[in-house]
Amino acid sequence: MAPIKIFNTTPATYGQDYERGWIGFNHAGSWFSKGIAQVQQWKQISDVTVSHVFVVTGEDECVEAAYPKGVVRSKLSVEYWPKDDRYVIFRKPKGLTADLADRIAETAEEQLGTDFDYTTTANLALQKNFFGWIVNWLTSEEANRAVDSLIEDDSRWLCSALGAYCLKSQPEYDGNGVLEQQPGMITPQELFESDELFEPVARTDGSIAPVRVN
Repeated sequence: MAPIKIFNTTPATYGQDYERGWIGFNHAGSWFSKGIAQVQQWKQISDVTVSHVFVVTGEDECVEAAYPKGVVRSKLSVEYWPKDDRYVIFRKPKGLTADLADRIAETAEEQLGTDFDYTTTANLALQKNFFGWIVNWLTSEEANRAVDSLIEDDSRWLCSALGAYCLKSQPEYDGNGVLEQQPGMITPQELFESDELFEPVARTDGSIAPVRVN
């Protein structure tokens, strides 16, 4: 299967490659991105690694929970296109309409100014590795749910939790795919690989296909 269409220093085209309400996925060369990728690696089923999530709110803007700043509005032309240590992939939510796109973007914008969620980040690092998987398997996911219920807080956000929350807040997506979980327990890779939520992605050979590798 041909590689997914990835944007690295060459800007994507608004209205063709992405639009308002789409979800952007990113991987960078920072220690923080590499750490997140390492946590997710053992369960990864796609041929592409992602470690960050943002919500597209306009042609040159997104809303993201950025380490360590918290939830901010960022310019793609500043934070993404000029930087050669990172790449971006966009996914379109299934059945997206103009109204639904506005609701997704507005849900993200409502969280502007909230803090970055260090607690959930640490929790994911503990639970999403192989040892955490064993504990959750032995307890039928009760350990996962118990810790998540204690730390889930809408006043603080991890990037993937914010993206998942913006989708889960819409009745069209709530409970679909990975959104069966609480937003705070969803990693960037898990959200990216949830083909139940997103339209197939464009690939470099011009084909359209899911992101999962069978």
